[in-house]
Amino acid sequence: MTTRFFRVDRSQHAYLTFITESYEGLCTVSTMDNAKGIVRMIAPEGREEELEGLIRALQEEIGMEEVAWPAC
Repeated sequence: MTTRFFRVDRSQHAYLTFITESYEGLCTVSTMDNAKGIVRMIAPEGREEELEGLIRALQEEIGMEEVAWPAC
């Protein structure tokens, strides 16, 4: 499994969740810090490359930014 963290404008959280859920089994999205807009994306093995393509598109579309985040 691959885990990555992103800062996303809070107004875009529902959109991000909707889009990622439409790619069934691609990843799970969890809010880590609502105030800061930090979300965690976890992809199962073998789906990392597909997720990377979606992340690049979403970075351009909604301006999400990858961030370092402490382990939970």
